[in-house]
Amino acid sequence: MSKKYFLLIALAVMSFAGVSAQEEEAPAKPWTKAGFIGLKFTQASFTNWASGGENALALDAQFTYQADFKNDVHLWENRIELGFGANQTGKDPLKKTTDKIYLSSNYGYQVQRVLYISAMLTYESQFANGYNYSGDTRTYVSRFMAPGYLSAGIGITWTPAKMFTMVITPVTYKGTYVLDQYLADLHSFGVKDGHKTLNELGANVKAELNYDITKNINLYSRLNLFTDYMRGKEVKNIDVTWDVQLNMAINKWLSASISTNLVYDNDIKLPNGKIDAEGNELKSPKVQFKEILAIGLQYNF
Repeated sequence: MSKKYFLLIALAVMSFAGVSAQEEEAPAKPWTKAGFIGLKFTQASFTNWASGGENALALDAQFTYQADFKNDVHLWENRIELGFGANQTGKDPLKKTTDKIYLSSNYGYQVQRVLYISAMLTYESQFANGYNYSGDTRTYVSRFMAPGYLSAGIGITWTPAKMFTMVITPVTYKGTYVLDQYLADLHSFGVKDGHKTLNELGANVKAELNYDITKNINLYSRLNLFTDYMRGKEVKNIDVTWDVQLNMAINKWLSASISTNLVYDNDIKLPNGKIDAEGNELKSPKVQFKEILAIGLQYNF
């Protein structure tokens, strides 16, 4: 993944936030809290339908909550994202479409108006088993804490505007956990022979934008970049996670949302369509991308 490409993205977001920072903001209460619970449901049924089609059922549930504290010289930002979704088409088994656990906390001590010495902690995993489907077969590829990700780092937090935060931690621990012996033996997610954990020490940059485009439309974007100091010549490889959600509230109970997830991790190898001389399928890192469009019930608080 090109380092210049993602640097340009980060600079563009920073520039946007820098312009917004010029606006004077009224004094705010120490705690800022916001969140939503959403339930999206789609169903299709066919009976003697000449044009053809298959019965389908899909359900997606989301919970997001952000609680930020800012008072005097202290800054404390916390976010939780939970999501699970599945669908069923025709007589096929139920298939998972969304599965997410994300927890994040960042504490900062102010040293200048928009700069804080800070420490951050994040955790990511999923609830249920995940499978790859090919024809009538399915391959078991993931479960709770396989993988699970834990990151902790110290550095600085830059808050040029209320809507934008960048956390730069030049000393960051990143642990990848595959607590499933079968998946660990397959060297899934970068773990090595005889281990269930991949430990890395490097630098991390996390940029978050939480912007109300209008009263009923909110854009949230989180870009995370990590590089491992211990890789020698491979230190130039950057792990990228970029989550974007556009949330549009129709009224207090109805909403529409578009979410995208982009992932590039040099330790996650996927089939590349090539075969070696011994007939083994070759794998290599690839850009992973997911997009979900949903309409349904949502309660904002």
